[in-house]
Amino acid sequence: MDNWKKISFLVGVFAFMREFRPIEPFYAAYMTSPYINCTVEQVPKELYAVGSYSMFVLIIIIFLVTDYVKYKPVLIVDGIGGVLHYVAITNRPSKLRIQFGQAFYGFFFSAEVALFGYLYAMVEEKEFYQKITGHARAATLTGKFFSSCLSQILATTYGTPPFNALVYMSIFGMSSTTIWAIFLPPVKNSLYFPNKKKIEETSMGQSTVTIYNPQKHKDSQVSIEAASNQEKIDNPENNSVVEPEDSVISTLYKDFKQSYSDPYVRKLCFWWAVAMGGYLQVYAYINVLYSYVLEENEDTEFTLYNGAAESLNTLIGAFSAFAISKVNWNWYSVGDIFFAVGSIIAAGVLLCCVYCRNLWYIYAFYIIYGMMYQTMLTIAESEVAKRLNKKCYGLIFGFNTFIAVCINTIIIFGVIQGHFIKINIAQQFLIYTVLYALLALFFFGSSVLKMFKDEGIVEYN
Repeated sequence: MDNWKKISFLVGVFAFMREFRPIEPFYAAYMTSPYINCTVEQVPKELYAVGSYSMFVLIIIIFLVTDYVKYKPVLIVDGIGGVLHYVAITNRPSKLRIQFGQAFYGFFFSAEVALFGYLYAMVEEKEFYQKITGHARAATLTGKFFSSCLSQILATTYGTPPFNALVYMSIFGMSSTTIWAIFLPPVKNSLYFPNKKKIEETSMGQSTVTIYNPQKHKDSQVSIEAASNQEKIDNPENNSVVEPEDSVISTLYKDFKQSYSDPYVRKLCFWWAVAMGGYLQVYAYINVLYSYVLEENEDTEFTLYNGAAESLNTLIGAFSAFAISKVNWNWYSVGDIFFAVGSIIAAGVLLCCVYCRNLWYIYAFYIIYGMMYQTMLTIAESEVAKRLNKKCYGLIFGFNTFIAVCINTIIIFGVIQGHFIKINIAQQFLIYTVLYALLALFFFGSSVLKMFKDEGIVEYN
């Protein structure tokens, strides 16, 4: 078996098991059930907020140390964080215990950046990045589908979700994830923290140098790698031992600057960060919206189908992510209009959630939103990965996630907890609509500008 297929399979199994958390579709219902007896207002303000603040603090640490520990240990600890999160909410937990568990959930989410970083670090051939990204994304969503289906079947069978059983199944899923991570093949070398405290010189090498207006820069670009290699020979200080702290900080800064110097990467990372910020909110509060709508309708007889909605959301998202990984388009040319149309569809269905009070329609809107988000994210991740130096995956993916978590935290502090404005659960979705509408406007504008001024793109591998 080819190495990229083997790694894609191993990571796919990890991603599948990581998403086996049957309690998730009914988490808000569990919090508001007689077992715990929190109100719909308390769940986002006092419980989910702790997880969001935990993400905000931990994501910085995670994306800075991911390369230092060579990815795999982060994946192992990711599973352990998931176990501790669900252990904390077993057997009629107190509010303090739930908040304690949410702190571990913040770590569990933050460590996800190591998953795709590990995938790309283990596969050398960048021509396979779109495929392996689609496979990993499809595995993640298939895991969610299987988990959500199981939870819905049990809820339908028993007439009400068996909350404690679902929590214990989630603990089993996280334990299996941890064990699988232990047996994953390791990434052999840390690129920011080399052995013997010696700074390893790297040329542009695997990094894709993206050049706009190629005629203007032709002479300088073709000599980049040669100049870099010549510099190693002419400058003996390159091989001297230096203070590791200084070298790491300097290298991080240079790689960060180089990665975001590509306008195409910046544009995709902008979509990635803002869209993920919205997704974190939608994923966390869609279940709260279900409970809010039932309360507002004073409907105590409706059977919740949260698990079915989540399973369809992820199944269709998995199919779309896998299908898009097979599409051989020039994304530099068609990407702007693709992200613009996808974002406006996402904004439209989220706007419908603001005003609709029929839970069946809200389920459908959520499914459409999930399909569009997962499809666009698959392309954004693979396209960015193609243009990064191998050692930059954890750094750039982590920074994008950090910006998303910042957006999420600002909304939590200012809107959910009411420090800026006070709105109800349904009106929160108007904020998410605005985020995606702004993304659609940005990419529509970019596509129009490209029609009149396209400087071209050249890639040096």
